Amino acid sequence: MNVAGRVAAPLASTEVIANTLREEISLGELHAGAPLKQDEIAARFSVSHTPVREALKLLVAEGWAVLHHNRGVFVAGLSSKVANELTEYRCILEPQMVKWSVPNLSTRDISKGREIIRRIDYAHNLSERLRLATQFHNTIYGPADRPFFLAEINKARSNLNRYWRLAWQSVEFPPSTQKEHVAIIDLCEAGETEKLAVLIETHVRQSGEMVIRYLRQGEE
Repeated sequence: MNVAGRVAAPLASTEVIANTLREEISLGELHAGAPLKQDEIAARFSVSHTPVREALKLLVAEGWAVLHHNRGVFVAGLSSKVANELTEYRCILEPQMVKWSVPNLSTRDISKGREIIRRIDYAHNLSERLRLATQFHNTIYGPADRPFFLAEINKARSNLNRYWRLAWQSVEFPPSTQKEHVAIIDLCEAGETEKLAVLIETHVRQSGEMVIRYLRQGEE
């Protein structure tokens, strides 16, 4: 689906525009190299060019898009270097998030996490698995009550989704990922904060390295 494929509410804010474009890039609806034309986006969201320009600046700054002078803004290509940086970024933030979160996790949070793991097992496609995996992590990070950190983690994770989607087109959702999800929720329930932080970093790093290896093969 191209940029003109959805209709948003009038007078959308810069952040609404940016969030919508991030989602469409993450889902593969906007492919690497696709142009992000200000005129089309402004018409789609019923806004002037100003919030569109600001939204595109955000996407460029975050690595979702690239600016080619005299040509415009385009969806960024995929590279092992960017995938590695996004993975490292998550490895720094997410272990700290669980340290903040664990003392505040409720029985309801634990039950919800286990239910999401069960739903991943029965998900029919990669998009649904990725969506549920994000929901799982948000469930265990949410009680940290650090909305800024959580938003940044989700931006990095969402950007990586398009990498996973490419790398896993011919590979099943790794069985080790689900085993790690179970181990993570068990440690959450046991309140084993330090072990949990180590496992989270390992979990994030291994999934990132799978994508990085795939991309490096193509680059070579």
